[in-house]
Amino acid sequence: MYIIIAGGGTLGTELIEKLALTKHDIVLIDSDKNVCDSIFAEYGIEAVHGAITRLATLKSAGISKADVLISTIRKDDVNLALSSLAKSCGVPEIIVLMHRKGYIEAYRNSGATRILGYVDTLVSEILYQIEKSPIKRVTMLGKGAVEIFIVTIPEKGKLAGRTVSDIASSPKLPQESIIAGVYNEETEEFKIARGNTKIEGGASLFVLTKPELVKETARYLIKGK
Repeated sequence: MYIIIAGGGTLGTELIEKLALTKHDIVLIDSDKNVCDSIFAEYGIEAVHGAITRLATLKSAGISKADVLISTIRKDDVNLALSSLAKSCGVPEIIVLMHRKGYIEAYRNSGATRILGYVDTLVSEILYQIEKSPIKRVTMLGKGAVEIFIVTIPEKGKLAGRTVSDIASSPKLPQESIIAGVYNEETEEFKIARGNTKIEGGASLFVLTKPELVKETARYLIKGK
């Protein structure tokens, strides 16, 4: 695949380091010439220097043949503009970092196909590590319309020992919420959730739902009410 990465900061560089080991064609665009020179010298990939939201810069990076554009810029206005330009150029997969949740609708309308909540992800991970919170947000799909999160079932919770179909049939679980997978930390075993899959106490559930239903869904799975 032909992948363009916008921004050669910490995240952009990490992506380049991993993707450079694959067979994908990687191109970086960055407004800092020193960053471009450094990335080229270290990883040997093409690095285009220029204003990220200028069409001329994108054309120099080969936007017309790009399969994926990933924006790692820490400014929502830049990401939105870049997403719109990429969409107008026919890029099929546009992945962006959203820094402020208030921009979610703007990102959806801009053409972004994957919207990653930068702050939400970091905050969720920090709280999970500090407090061992039973909820851990994973990512968003479908332009932010669907959220994937992990919730841990209490050892002696009301839902422990019940099957997925039994849990899903409860009117207390939002119809839009789906239990997709079950992970047992003790056995390090992951299972795709089937109707007859039994949920043991302490198991971690991978759940898909609408962002606004995360709390309601998690509350039922944890407390059974």
